Amino acid sequence: MTDGEFCKMVGRLRPVIVSVSLRFLQDGQEAEDITQDTLLRLWTIRDRIADKTAARAIATVICKNLSISRLRARRTVPLELAGEVRQITEQCAQWALEEKENAEWLAETIDGLPAAQMTILKMSQQDGLENSRIAEILGISETTVRTALCKARKSLLLSLQNRDR
Repeated sequence: MTDGEFCKMVGRLRPVIVSVSLRFLQDGQEAEDITQDTLLRLWTIRDRIADKTAARAIATVICKNLSISRLRARRTVPLELAGEVRQITEQCAQWALEEKENAEWLAETIDGLPAAQMTILKMSQQDGLENSRIAEILGISETTVRTALCKARKSLLLSLQNRDR
């Protein structure tokens, strides 16, 4: 293939190569880079390209492989970040453990409340019931529900303050 034939072929192939790389990378600048690399590789093998159909197939395969390599390179974590990833993982594990301990402490503290306060607090906080509905279900006044909730919350607050000391 002569240089002139190659230039004509590139004129027809360039839009195809750009569209293939855009489908993979979805970034115009990177697609242009991949297109240039593909055309450079085609240039190096131009003497072995038999016809235009073969050139299109070869260009498509080269472009696809270069695009996939670029996508893989995006996903790699540089070695200098490995320590930070380990530290973040350890912090997440520590945080999860603390959250579990806090949840267990809260459940035990709530279970330690007087029975009426515990029931009303769970109905309000866990079940999301309104004070009027709780009063209706338990057969007590709404004022009693509000008072029990206030006492339960105050008791939890005191327990939390004592725990932090």
